[in-house]
Amino acid sequence: MQTIFDTVLSSRKGLGDIGVLVDPFTGKVNTCIPAAARYPGGPVLKAADFFDDAQRQMVRGQIEPKLDPRMAILCDVLNPGAAHYKGKYLLAARFANIRRFTDHFLAESEDGIHWTCNPRVLDLPDLPKAPKASSLRLANPNLPKDQLWRPGAMYDARITQMGDEYLIAMAVDYDTLEPEGKEFFNICDNVLFRTRDFKKFEFVSTFLGNTRNGVMFPRKIDGYYWCAARPNSFTQSGSALMGQSTFLFRSKDLVDWEEVSLLFTAGHGWLCHGGPGFPPFETEDYWVLGAHGVEIHGSHRVHYRGAVAVLDKKTMKLVAPPAPILDPSEQYELDGIVDNVTFPSGILFSDGRGDGVKAPDTRVAIYYGGADRVIGTAISTVERLVAAGLGTYNPFTNR
Repeated sequence: MQTIFDTVLSSRKGLGDIGVLVDPFTGKVNTCIPAAARYPGGPVLKAADFFDDAQRQMVRGQIEPKLDPRMAILCDVLNPGAAHYKGKYLLAARFANIRRFTDHFLAESEDGIHWTCNPRVLDLPDLPKAPKASSLRLANPNLPKDQLWRPGAMYDARITQMGDEYLIAMAVDYDTLEPEGKEFFNICDNVLFRTRDFKKFEFVSTFLGNTRNGVMFPRKIDGYYWCAARPNSFTQSGSALMGQSTFLFRSKDLVDWEEVSLLFTAGHGWLCHGGPGFPPFETEDYWVLGAHGVEIHGSHRVHYRGAVAVLDKKTMKLVAPPAPILDPSEQYELDGIVDNVTFPSGILFSDGRGDGVKAPDTRVAIYYGGADRVIGTAISTVERLVAAGLGTYNPFTNR
């Protein structure tokens, strides 16, 4: 069976994502093969695919002939977490319906291209009914301690494999309960769940209060669990503005976390705002972390690029600034709920595992949200991503 990892990375139509430019003065053709090449078939999962698949399963009697009311008006699928599980591929796909309710469902695939959707909302138990106490102090110290909250959207799952366990980090919005039409206050926390079989999920902790874009490292380092995340507060931490910066944190027990260091900061160019993307993976010398950067034009226009950042394993410091690898260019990335978005949140590997040290020739499939409407995928290799992060990528020498 051919899989997403059998995609050839050498031409635009049917064979990858090569770009061709003709010099208007000399007539010579220059080619640009990106470090991450889009799957040429377009999005691999969209709302129409979800309904088509659900209907097939209903006709075959595999599921009941009805949908959860929240999913019956599903409009968009986006920003998935990705995992290897028992020889197959899984996506925890975020969905949004016409009322903009947002949550997740599971999709399964044998090739990473065609997905069977489980048309049930992912059952994530024991979600706290209020933000973490430290979140309140950081976000708004004037809020009363007895403030009532409405848990709102859960979004942007990132899945990290650690042996036989999978840690799922996602953001959850909490809104103050105010009468309709009145101003409300919002806080976003990162929450952490654990599973072994993607059927039963255990709530672990609100592992970082008042943050988003949390991504877990796939093993302990010096006896600690590590993660990267972007705080929501626009406050100073040393010389860094936290709301525009990504930090490293560590924990002994996945519950209590301490800030370790600033990883990178945003504020200009393609990285006016930014944060983590897909979870980190390990090579012999580096940790490779997905990232995203937001270029801002005026008060409304944004441009989200997927990026990669390389950390030295000995120092846990960036070797070079984050480097963009996915620039919105296809129609399904340019036109949607939020235009001009490639948001990388999931990653799969040709060796069939999400953890372990990756060889340079290991193929990589990056799953991303396109314009907050569909899920696309881009193919690369470990060597290409490392080279892109180091600033040494050459399409004619990097495999």
